[in-house]
Amino acid sequence: MAWLESLGAWETPARIGLIVILAIVVRIVLAFSIRKTTRAILEGARTVNKNGKAAKSNGERISQRGKTISSVLDNIATWTLAITALVMILSELGVDVGALIAVSTIIGAAVGFGAQTLVKDVISGIFMVFEDQFGVGDEVNLGQVIGKVERVRLRVTEVRDKDGMLWFVRNGEIINVGNGSHGKSL
Repeated sequence: MAWLESLGAWETPARIGLIVILAIVVRIVLAFSIRKTTRAILEGARTVNKNGKAAKSNGERISQRGKTISSVLDNIATWTLAITALVMILSELGVDVGALIAVSTIIGAAVGFGAQTLVKDVISGIFMVFEDQFGVGDEVNLGQVIGKVERVRLRVTEVRDKDGMLWFVRNGEIINVGNGSHGKSL
């Protein structure tokens, strides 16, 4: 990139602009790839379900799982690209990123120790989505609460009991799941 050096005082802003443009292009490509891959997986799962004569509600369940997985991958890609671009921009501005990375590693470790339950909740949520333990509309018994699942997130699951109370159950606290809707035909 010798042509950048010929820009003189505009070299640093040009490099920063290229980093931003490259990050945006990579983000668009990743978003497209994630959507396309998720769509292909969902279509494959729907085909298997049709051939296996599964319940009609499985199509909705597969669609919800696909959206959740796509959203997780999308967020991971966005944050990874944003942090990488930020570090590269700071490097272009003359900031010692080695020291910044060392400090952020120490802060990350401290936050990690403090956020163990949050990490446990998210990891449990990921496994619940991938394993299809329950989905929106299922009648479940989570030990602490019995009711109908209204929303499944990575960190918490929202369940409405028979009295109309909406419960927010942390996924990391769910030990056993009883699913009264799993495998039923509608």
